[in-house]
Amino acid sequence: MKTVDNHEHLSYPFLPEINFEMDLPYFLTQTYLGNDLISSGMPENLIHTENWLPSEKFKYLEKPCGEDQSEQRWKELKPHLENVRNTIYYRYLLIALRDLYGLNEEEIDESNWKKTSLNIRERSKDYLKWSQEILNKMKVYKVILDIDGGTTLPNDKIINDERLVQVVRMDEFIHGNLKVAKRFVKEKKVHSFDDYLDALNQAFEASVKAGAVGVKSGLAYERILFYDDVGKSDAERVFSKGLNNVSLQEKKMFEDFMMHAVYEGCAKHKLPFQIHTGVQAGNYNTLTNANPTHLTNFFQKFSYVSFDLFHGGYPFIQEAGILAKYFPNVYVDACWLAHISPAAYKRGLDEWLEIVLLTRFLRGVGITE
Repeated sequence: MKTVDNHEHLSYPFLPEINFEMDLPYFLTQTYLGNDLISSGMPENLIHTENWLPSEKFKYLEKPCGEDQSEQRWKELKPHLENVRNTIYYRYLLIALRDLYGLNEEEIDESNWKKTSLNIRERSKDYLKWSQEILNKMKVYKVILDIDGGTTLPNDKIINDERLVQVVRMDEFIHGNLKVAKRFVKEKKVHSFDDYLDALNQAFEASVKAGAVGVKSGLAYERILFYDDVGKSDAERVFSKGLNNVSLQEKKMFEDFMMHAVYEGCAKHKLPFQIHTGVQAGNYNTLTNANPTHLTNFFQKFSYVSFDLFHGGYPFIQEAGILAKYFPNVYVDACWLAHISPAAYKRGLDEWLEIVLLTRFLRGVGITE
């Protein structure tokens, strides 16, 4: 059976070369399990710094690799691993460790962690070859990649493989990022709000030309998903004042207008729109910001844009299903949900199969057959 991997943030596995290797402590802390480990009390500096840069504790994995420090990292990690063994983030990693890295036991423990870590390290030395072997093993037909959220263009550094297609993000345009906009206008200057909107149009043109198959937004991590219908003159006034000199209310007004502009770009270029709804990765987020019902006014206004509601809206599973039932342009997409909670995925699927049209499960971005 051919597999369509409909949402990934993977970039390193498909670069011709990467400048680091991996071991078991890195494998465990840099995945979603890292969020559970932080909740269990593990120091955050084992994963990242205060600026959310990669942790200095794994510098030894950068090529040319330094003295092996996996023993120290394991000792820091192990006490907290005991607290998360019940979670699905951990249980799924066990499946991967057994299937891909030679783990033969039921659990990772003191007796087998080192051997498993060495197997991971060995495989990661030629990461690209290993990644392609996994795609072949899974019989992957397409992988839809969401990479480099601030560039607005497909990542041209990854290998040329027809299985890999990309969506892009226009979130930086919504934020009012002039540095991004200047890449798409003549003389690299933005003199007016019309110039800024033209830059957005040019970004769409360039992205489509470069092979983008859709647009993705992750703004539910930063703000509520409800976007008011704001007039151009109001947004222009905020733009003229400078986004660094305005109130939070004015900034929201600008973002609301720009999100509408992005949807117009999707309509023009017939690009589906993937939008993060429901639970956010990481810790300390505001869950209610990501309720998919906040988007109802968009579904009504932009009936000619296809919306892919990510992660089944979890925990707002019922709401996501009803929206896909109500609106011909809304699709419920369960990517990540089976990894968050298999029980919730089964519960949601049972209900969706009763109320949602079969054609409304996942908008097929990048899939031509």
